[in-house]
Amino acid sequence: MTDSVVVELIAGEGERRCLADKSLCLEMAPVEEGTDIAGSLILTSPTTGDVTTTPSLPYGPGNGEGLRLWPYLIAVPKGAEAESDGRSEYLVGVISEERSMYSGGGGSGGRLHLLRLNQSPDRLSLGDEVLDVVWDSSLMIRACFSEQDGKDRLGACHDEYRFKGSLTAAANDGGEFPSLTYRSVATAFPQTSRRSEDNSGQKLKKSDLADWKDTECSYQRVLRYNPATSRYEMDRPAPDCSDYTTP
Repeated sequence: MTDSVVVELIAGEGERRCLADKSLCLEMAPVEEGTDIAGSLILTSPTTGDVTTTPSLPYGPGNGEGLRLWPYLIAVPKGAEAESDGRSEYLVGVISEERSMYSGGGGSGGRLHLLRLNQSPDRLSLGDEVLDVVWDSSLMIRACFSEQDGKDRLGACHDEYRFKGSLTAAANDGGEFPSLTYRSVATAFPQTSRRSEDNSGQKLKKSDLADWKDTECSYQRVLRYNPATSRYEMDRPAPDCSDYTTP
């Protein structure tokens, strides 16, 4: 996922993730477990010593949610004015995660939020959200309720559903923000399992004990920034993949 637009952050001191030249580091501010206090980002510029803690983010961690830093930045092309005064702009990603537990199983589902981040020689500031997209999930649903069920399912006593998104640079269209390609992969295990169907009473074969790729929910879209809405938009609607993404 590394290119000149989608820039991978490297490990820094403690929980920090940094640009390769260490001109900018980011980390999630610690939140005491069990509180409903919203999370925030700590932005550090080691080269100048500046440290900025952003205002509370509008995501989690209450109601069973969590927050984590996306370990990449989207580099926004510099205009002539920014080049001359040393300013940089990025899109920083925060993943909000919803978790649910239920009898014999549970799961989590994450959404990626991209927010504007401005860096100047004397200031770091976080701006508005420009993208909110389903990002990843992992679900396990109990499927064995007796010893016979375990035998019939060859020991595979949970139906498992996974979803994973990724972002790469798309062809440059000269917009204010770079165009991006969003890809997803959705799988079910065993191959016969479908969350919207009753999977009980199945007798599995050894060949069923593998992932099944859902071709409808494994898709690709181009994301382009729309100045009229101040947000990224897909080139066409995404399918309903809530069977994979909703815990």
